[in-house]
Amino acid sequence: MEVNKQSGQALLVIVLVMIVTLTVGLSLTSRSIVSIRTSSEEADSQKALAAAEAGIERGIQVNNDATIGGPFVENNATYNAKIEEVKGTVFLAHGGNPIAQDDGIDVWLVNHKADGTPDYSTPWPGKDLDIYWGDPSLSDCDNAAIEVAVIGGPVASPSLTREAYDPCNARADENYFSNVGGGTHTIEGRKFRYKKKIKIDKDFGLVARVVPIYASTPIAVDGTPTPLPIQGFAIASTGTSGGGDREVKRSISFFRTYDELPTPYFMYGLFVP
Repeated sequence: MEVNKQSGQALLVIVLVMIVTLTVGLSLTSRSIVSIRTSSEEADSQKALAAAEAGIERGIQVNNDATIGGPFVENNATYNAKIEEVKGTVFLAHGGNPIAQDDGIDVWLVNHKADGTPDYSTPWPGKDLDIYWGDPSLSDCDNAAIEVAVIGGPVASPSLTREAYDPCNARADENYFSNVGGGTHTIEGRKFRYKKKIKIDKDFGLVARVVPIYASTPIAVDGTPTPLPIQGFAIASTGTSGGGDREVKRSISFFRTYDELPTPYFMYGLFVP
């Protein structure tokens, strides 16, 4: 009996072609599924970020400790935002973010009214402020100097005092700043290299401005034993989109300060309560 070898070879070729075609098809399908999933995750990530930003925007309108949340109707995501008052005897200025060189922050020594304006009828009764700054990993001359300007009472006739402190001996000799020694100080989990006690010599303090010079630096403030007024609000917001194993969360934070006093008040001592 004669066997048809050509027919068997043709069948083998057909099977091999089918296998290759199926493999390529499965590979393309898998890539398409991954691409669709990646695109979907990117879309959910953008939705979650937009929802988190909405939480920040709505948290800015809140003037007390609170937790707010709800749906972000524009894209079917949700947000959850926590608002915390920054106050007490010890705190990180500007939420612990570095203060820009020559910019400065106001340390409020009075409370604020509901509309956000200073309430000079409730001045801080403390006598000392400890100011912390500087990066322990940097040399003295690579770290910032600071200028501290304090407006003190009584409210009817306030006065301005200004001092500057520089850890770099060479600079301090040239600019006539007071020299300050280094060390290791930990405030709210953050390490600082320098500390300076600022005396509030008048009956009470109203506001102090701390300005980094030569470099940017984080700043912490300690008014122990007298708690300081509210300095602003730390807002942490998380947006969520998707569900199940495709749930995506994005978190952002923001520090809202009260309006700063115009710089000329500190430059020339002009002050109208």
